[in-house]
Amino acid sequence: MPASCHLAVCGATDVGVRRPDNQDAFVIADLRSGDLSNPCSRTEIPLSQQGILLLVCDGMGGAAAGDLAARIAADAVKQQLVGAGQAVVEHPNESLKSAVSGANGAVLAEAEARPGARGMGTTCTAAIVLPDRISVAQVGDSRAYLLRDGCLQRMTRDQTMADQLVELGALRPDQVRTHPYRHVLIQAVGTRSTVDPVTSEARLHRGDRILLCSDGLHRPVPDHEIARILGAPADISLVTNELIQAALAAGGPDNVTVAGCSTQSTTYVASMSVAGDPVALTATEQNTGADKGCALTLTAEGTSSAITGWSGSTSCTPKYVPATFR
Repeated sequence: MPASCHLAVCGATDVGVRRPDNQDAFVIADLRSGDLSNPCSRTEIPLSQQGILLLVCDGMGGAAAGDLAARIAADAVKQQLVGAGQAVVEHPNESLKSAVSGANGAVLAEAEARPGARGMGTTCTAAIVLPDRISVAQVGDSRAYLLRDGCLQRMTRDQTMADQLVELGALRPDQVRTHPYRHVLIQAVGTRSTVDPVTSEARLHRGDRILLCSDGLHRPVPDHEIARILGAPADISLVTNELIQAALAAGGPDNVTVAGCSTQSTTYVASMSVAGDPVALTATEQNTGADKGCALTLTAEGTSSAITGWSGSTSCTPKYVPATFR
């Protein structure tokens, strides 16, 4: 009985209240085809075996240079991963590290060719979402979150001097938000000859929500508020917009960018018999927001006649199909 996973994806960016230019960039792309880069409204896509790329970059180094660094890094990561096929599926962490390291070289090469852009750099947090797991690579302080059953988990650790002081025991975690070194990055893409992307991974469950964001969101908006908004029983496009609005309401001190997705459904197709006649059963699990259950459609073979129904069961396999549909 074949099953197909779908993701609802959405990305958005805003210049913020205090910045004159937007130096952030984001990418959402099907790694099989390269389609769907930068969708700014909700898009539902099948999750192919090659996976989906989510990426957020936050540029720095002057108005033009920061924007350039972010765009170059985002494009370089996407180009290396799109179409890479089985290597990405089998070794997602290594593929991400290689792609981000390649982006580092691309930004350095551009800075060498443009003297006015020397010193530019960017954060880069990229995730490969596969049907059963997610892999993340990070350079800088753009974050990746995983929300499951209302619990928000950070999949990254900010690579700043303030956070390093916490690791060394010289600073308390609650002091980071106001520490003068909270914005000083330990490493960034394009600022030195090599980078060391930090990777993490997690198994995925249906109903999980994933969020990548720049510090324009997570600096002014605390994690508990991000968790509340991300966990709301609302469409992912509404959720991403509310996250942007929360950052603006908190003062919008920086460009704010989010790229998010949620597991939308799993569809099963099976052949069944009703009153001795062959029919095709399509059962779609809904596992996000308020619509948790099983949408059912029976179609008589060779016709367009269909019967639809709904079950509150959390499984759509034929074992749990209501008796009235058997």
